[in-house]
Amino acid sequence: MTQGPAVIPASIDEVTPQWLTDALGLEVSAVTADRIAEDSGFASFLYRVRLTGNDELPETVIVKLPGTPEARGAMEMLGGYRRELEFYRRVAGRAPMAAPRVHVAEMGDSAGEFVLVMEDLAGWTNADHLAGLSMAQARLAIAGLAGLHAWSVDPANAIPTDVFPNLDSPAAREVFLPVFELAWPVYLEHAGVPVPPSVAELAERFTDYASQALDVLGGRTMLLHGDIRADNLFFSGDAMKVVDFQFTCYGAGAADVAYLVSQGLPSDVRRGHDRELLREYLAELARHGVTDYSFDEAWRDYRMATAYLIVLPVITLMGWDAMPERSRRLCLELTRRAVATIDEIDALEAFA
Repeated sequence: MTQGPAVIPASIDEVTPQWLTDALGLEVSAVTADRIAEDSGFASFLYRVRLTGNDELPETVIVKLPGTPEARGAMEMLGGYRRELEFYRRVAGRAPMAAPRVHVAEMGDSAGEFVLVMEDLAGWTNADHLAGLSMAQARLAIAGLAGLHAWSVDPANAIPTDVFPNLDSPAAREVFLPVFELAWPVYLEHAGVPVPPSVAELAERFTDYASQALDVLGGRTMLLHGDIRADNLFFSGDAMKVVDFQFTCYGAGAADVAYLVSQGLPSDVRRGHDRELLREYLAELARHGVTDYSFDEAWRDYRMATAYLIVLPVITLMGWDAMPERSRRLCLELTRRAVATIDEIDALEAFA
């Protein structure tokens, strides 16, 4: 990572040849920027920037800047931009789970001022979250998560506890839980499929169930990706790189696995494989030296996390009127997958 510039650009218009020259330490004579991933629900703006100048420059880089004022406010409250920068500064390139190379990771005086300049993964295959992961892709992601989780509990890799929050954070309890109750009717209005009785029970008492889940899931100190969506995964053969660390936090590793499997896999691909995939995750943890996470404990965590993490696509539906059509379809589909998983694995039994 290079030494970052003193000035944080407020928009892509300020990412000039001179700014990039200062940021990258190589002469940049011209730039062309194109917005990408506009309908993917990112809390940031992403740009592919083509560089002209020094022969050692990459042909293109990705520049990540804060999103809309609404998204920026949410990310400031959740500390999302700072979490991502800290991940690239302290974890990326050290933990086994691969991430893009970052050239610049800088933050301004406020929590809403930040910039990332990173490797362009244009030559890699970006998973389509709406279509869902294949089983082979899910297994690669589970192996990567196990590597990150195991790395993070090794005392040699200790990170100060105030750098990343716990999954059981005040923001989760004070923001996510109340908003779920407001957003759930939006899902019911547009879902187009009936809700099983178990999920109706969960939704009716979501604050109670979610509070219990957070009590449990916050009890471990594994470093979680926190938002391991399919469209945050890039593949090249058997290699994988992961992006978007704005929800990185500490907690029980099975929570990452539950989110990936329950919402990242199409229901007909996932059905009947939840326990199998969790056992594969635990085997990978053991391969990295972590053997104190039993299947019974992990299965409880997996079921609780599946029930709680339905909150993420549901609360996004609060913005229904302003959402692009693809984002609407995506949030509905992710919620449908979560609903199906909660019902099929008897998730509420974990709370008994």
